Amino acid sequence: MKKMGGRVLACFVFAVFVIGVSADEQTSNTTNVLPKDSNICKLCHCKDNNVDCFDQNISTFFTKQEWSEITDLKPKNVDLSENLFVNVTVMADLSIEVLNLSRCKIERIENAAFRDLQEMRVLDLSYNKLTTANLSPHAFEGRYSAEEYKPLASMRVLNLANNDLHSLSQDLFEHLPELEELDISGNPLATFDQVTIIAISSLPMLKVLRMRSCELTKIPEKFLHTPRYLERLDLSDNLLTAVPQEIEETKNLIYLNLNQNPIVQLEMDSEDYPGFPRLRKLQELHMCNMPALKRVGPGSLAGLEQLTKLHMSFNPALSDIDPKALARPDDIGETYDWPPMKELYLQSNNLSEVDSRLISRWDLLEKVDVSDNPFLCDCSTQWMVDLLVPSVEHAGGNASLMVCQEPIEMRGYTMKHLHEIHRTMRCVDKYGNRPEKDGAILLGTLIGVLLAVPIMLGLMLLWRRGYFACIGLRAPEDVSRAFYKRAPAEDNYF
Repeated sequence: MKKMGGRVLACFVFAVFVIGVSADEQTSNTTNVLPKDSNICKLCHCKDNNVDCFDQNISTFFTKQEWSEITDLKPKNVDLSENLFVNVTVMADLSIEVLNLSRCKIERIENAAFRDLQEMRVLDLSYNKLTTANLSPHAFEGRYSAEEYKPLASMRVLNLANNDLHSLSQDLFEHLPELEELDISGNPLATFDQVTIIAISSLPMLKVLRMRSCELTKIPEKFLHTPRYLERLDLSDNLLTAVPQEIEETKNLIYLNLNQNPIVQLEMDSEDYPGFPRLRKLQELHMCNMPALKRVGPGSLAGLEQLTKLHMSFNPALSDIDPKALARPDDIGETYDWPPMKELYLQSNNLSEVDSRLISRWDLLEKVDVSDNPFLCDCSTQWMVDLLVPSVEHAGGNASLMVCQEPIEMRGYTMKHLHEIHRTMRCVDKYGNRPEKDGAILLGTLIGVLLAVPIMLGLMLLWRRGYFACIGLRAPEDVSRAFYKRAPAEDNYF
């Protein structure tokens, strides 16, 4: 009986040992799967720390186990864009730095899905179906410590553009304290509610903020107060009817894009259409493709004292840029300072001229384009022929695209051609007459005089010969006879 019990015990121990060995072998086989044999690398292209899964019709996000199989690959860049998965689940501990999840059908992101991606710097979630309700702050949680969730300390760039976000949770970025670049373009935000303002204000290190095509009608007060390091701001393709004065809070702004907004004009003293506030560090301004923009008044750009690049093109109604639009008066008001312009783009507007006083040194421009405008070619634009054409050519532009539109006699001439032939253009007089017509008028007058003289002489000769008697015009001798009387015969004269 004892022998029997010993055998049973021995068999049991042996069975446990075999099962344990088998389990260890199975675990070992799982963890030692080569990256090239992993399910991810069978569906995607894995090479040189890159995993390219672009447009592979992947309908289910990879499991944590599948991600762990490519640990030895040490992936830095992972592209899962243009696929069909809806949910993003927790990923394994990987050395990913750039993760592209754009243009999928993502609706939900599992809590702490990226907690083990401690080296991730860039996360692209653009062009998905994320909503305000489904995008939780917990999605960006880091690893859990004894007291709290640690942040994703390496994260610098987050792209949430073109989703369905009507608002942002006020705690959305609480786990991304070092975020420097945020793109929320293409979301129907319309107006910023208080929680959205709090969310953006919670990013003290933010340097780049893109809010293109968000249906914005205004920028709320104090919205840009906290991100003190903000350098680049994109507000293009919104519904702003005036330059938002709130941008004055951005003390370090160097780039501003206001393209495609329905701003009508810039007037420094206007309440409805004010000019720019003082932005001491702004270097580049874009105001293009604005169909309503008509006028840029004096001093309306004077607050941009460090501006080096001005893009103000493709504005079909823009016909007036005041010569002092960029000029900044000194403290006394006796002299003016201009920003150190290096690049100027004014092409495809409705400008009849560009005033020589717009900037201080045209010869210092590195790039300039004023082409495709209906220029008036007279003495007021003579400087463009003499000085601006060489500047355009020197900066690598094409002065052949600077074409005269008015007056009609000059239409079609290029300013480059006028420069080459040293053409001096005359002025329009105070009544608006075109001097180019003077030659034709003088020639016509001379021809008229030359024709009138022989005609008058001929008519006088015919008159003297009595050819006009039938109409009551008698010749001179007939007139003399009419007034002559013969003396009476009986009169005696001594």
